[in-house]
Amino acid sequence: MSLNISMSRRCLAIAAVVTCLSSSVCADQTAVDRKKDEIISKAERLFGQRYTPVTGKPLRLFDEQTETGPPDAVIFWHGSSYVIVLAFASDGQIAKVTLLPEALLRSDYWGDVPETVALSVAEMPWLVESAGTLQPLGKAVETFEAPDGWFQSGPNLYCADNYELASVSHYHNERADEKRGTEVALRDIEILYKQSVTGVVEDVRVDGSQRQLRVAGQWYHGEKPGAGIFAEVQIGAAVRLVTYGCTANEKVCLAVADRPKSDVAEH
Repeated sequence: MSLNISMSRRCLAIAAVVTCLSSSVCADQTAVDRKKDEIISKAERLFGQRYTPVTGKPLRLFDEQTETGPPDAVIFWHGSSYVIVLAFASDGQIAKVTLLPEALLRSDYWGDVPETVALSVAEMPWLVESAGTLQPLGKAVETFEAPDGWFQSGPNLYCADNYELASVSHYHNERADEKRGTEVALRDIEILYKQSVTGVVEDVRVDGSQRQLRVAGQWYHGEKPGAGIFAEVQIGAAVRLVTYGCTANEKVCLAVADRPKSDVAEH
């Protein structure tokens, strides 16, 4: 009899723990969903009409090489040729905001985008301000890279602006204009939000030349193989990483070691 009572108590204790864990998971997911709903509600007031895919023209939903499935994203129309894509991180915060030609939702080839499709210069500060309303970018950060943060390759110009909590990249294209000679057209803008990652290395693996670390269930790799903590750190070590634009469905996210402010100041 006492054995049966003891077993019953153990079963009740285990059931209570499982219920507690389930409730905790449900509560966390509810908080994430609530956070996303609040952001989407704000985005609808800012951007207006939701994008509806054209029948018979399937979307290029995700890159099978880097993502595990369709991104957790919401898409809005922006004019007749552009869309705004909001992609979310696993915690319900925005991972990235992208303003791109609607044609690139179905293709990753810029040749499929008409040459006449471009953004006005005013779209740049507008999108940055709008994204900051949804989720703060912080103050602009000066860099000592190429002038104005621009890198040119042929007629293509790739630019980057850094903020305390985000990185903004924008692509431009030089093209000939019969009346004004050469003009620079703004073609797309992407805002990648900064995410700080602190935790213990749960696992380590090597994929090709990249050594990868798993922290809090997500895999990360460094910018270059064989450098920094990604080449040295072992399972069980505590790490601090910084990643930009890491969405919930990515197989591996690019990250760098997060140096203490005192170390940054010394440099």
